[in-house]
Amino acid sequence: MGRFPRFVVSAAFALAPPSAATAQAPDPNVLAYGEHLSGECTTCHRIDGTDNGIPPIIGWPIDTFVAVMTSYKQGERPNQAMVSVARSLDEEQLNALGTFFATLKPKKK
Repeated sequence: MGRFPRFVVSAAFALAPPSAATAQAPDPNVLAYGEHLSGECTTCHRIDGTDNGIPPIIGWPIDTFVAVMTSYKQGERPNQAMVSVARSLDEEQLNALGTFFATLKPKKK
């Protein structure tokens, strides 16, 4: 008896979040737009994920990126440069940037 019934195990897998292998690929147009917009970001935030005193933003989930940028946009986070940048971006641009940065992974050392 010490085993889980088959339906319990199946239900657990059905409720589990999709793995990276099964996650939907980003829309190539949104990804390209995010890459296009990223130039201003990457003047300070390194594209390789290195923390040079400015936090890395690559590899973040899209919703985390958008939430952080929204908090700057609303003045909830105090950094004048980031507030200015965030306020210049609309929702579509934030999602495109989040999509682009989510696809980047830090280089292995």
